[in-house]
Amino acid sequence: MHQTVATSRSALLAAAFAAVALAQPAIAAETAVELAPLAVANLYIKTIINHDEASVAQLNAYLRPTRLAGHQSAEYASYSGLKETDAKFPKETGKLIADLFPAAMRAAVTPAAEQLTANIIAAKNGAVCQATKADPVTTENGMQTAAVSFECQVVKVPVAWAAAAQQLAKSGCKVEQCKAGLQKIAATYTSSPKQTWRAVFAVSREKDSEAWRNDFARETFDEIWDYL
Repeated sequence: MHQTVATSRSALLAAAFAAVALAQPAIAAETAVELAPLAVANLYIKTIINHDEASVAQLNAYLRPTRLAGHQSAEYASYSGLKETDAKFPKETGKLIADLFPAAMRAAVTPAAEQLTANIIAAKNGAVCQATKADPVTTENGMQTAAVSFECQVVKVPVAWAAAAQQLAKSGCKVEQCKAGLQKIAATYTSSPKQTWRAVFAVSREKDSEAWRNDFARETFDEIWDYL
């Protein structure tokens, strides 16, 4: 179940970021605005974790000259694509949860399963995150790298949703009990205390040129799902 859900979630997120590669209009070369690694990390955080519209626009503008010079699509992320991913998540992941239950009750438990997954995505997008410290820049083979420490305040639920849903489905609950159980799990995502997730995000660039960037940024930030 966890692997299936993770694959579905990753596919949705990948599609949101890949969508910007389609039919990009020609854009004149620009000069990248100079930003410190700490500021760049914050833009990545607020784009990928929070789907913040202003941060998506700022990160796109910052990375655009470097991406165009490298013959990539002009935009790193699509805000509309990210919002579409958010909109799809409750229905698609809710179906995976409903499918854990006997076929005869799936239709009845689906609304509660979708509410649970809506609360999950809201909890992820609502995580309060901040880059806190950038280590001194290191240089190797002409590449500069800065490791940026960051932390997020993420909801601390008693049992993560995938495990909780599986336990409920295996409990032998009746329809109304199963619905109530899913509603109870959903409520933990709005009422539980917070926990701190700390991690390190690296950005790199060719020495003294181009923008600080991380082409595999989602691999770091996808770890937030382990806390949900």
